[in-house]
Parts: sequence; structure tokens; C-alpha cells
Amino acid sequence: MIVYLENPKDSSRNLLEPIKEFSRVSRYKIYVHKSVVVLYHNSDQAENQIKNLTPFTIAAKKIKYLRIYLTKESKDLYEENYKTLLKQIIDDMNKWKHIPCSQTGRINIVKMTI
Repeated sequence: MIVYLENPKDSSRNLLEPIKEFSRVSRYKIYVHKSVVVLYHNSDQAENQIKNLTPFTIAAKKIKYLRIYLTKESKDLYEENYKTLLKQIIDDMNKWKHIPCSQTGRINIVKMTI
């Protein structure tokens, strides 16, 4: 689950109650101290205040969610996700170059990998 909070100093405390309610209704145990937060603040002072107020674990620069890296800076999304995926696809294509397979078979292999 991904949650965006506009005013994290105040709303992080209010977020704990719905998490507890969801845990009770769904019968899943949610460990708040294992939940990871990425802070999108420019000032270190505000970031330190939020770190002291919330029980969540604070990620330094990025978190991985559904095999995608969500970075603190939006300009790093391309670098972290697209370039690594492209490199992996190129490496896989070079490995499969010598497999006796039709063009349609190669296309299906790439589609299954992605």
C-alpha cells in the first residue's frame, strides 16, 4: 500500500488509527516499525522533526515497490528503473542469440521476460 501525506508532521499520527483498524478487520498484522517512508522534504530540519515523530522506518533515497524503485528525486526514476531494465534486456538478448528459435518465438521470449 502506498500512502501520500501532505502534512506528515500532523497526519502521520492520524494515519496510525486507520492502519490499526485495517489490521483488525483484515486480520493481518501490520508492523508499523517495518513500514518504510520516503520523505520528500528539502529542508533537513523538517526531515529530522518528522523522523522523531513517526514510528515508521525512514528510507534514505529509494524504496522498492512492485519491482520498481521509487526514488526521492523524480529525476532519478529514469536512471534507477529504465536504464537497468534496458541493460538486462540487452544482456538477455545476447544470451538468446544462439538459441535455435523462430522470430515469433524470440518475440514471445522477450514478452515473457518483460
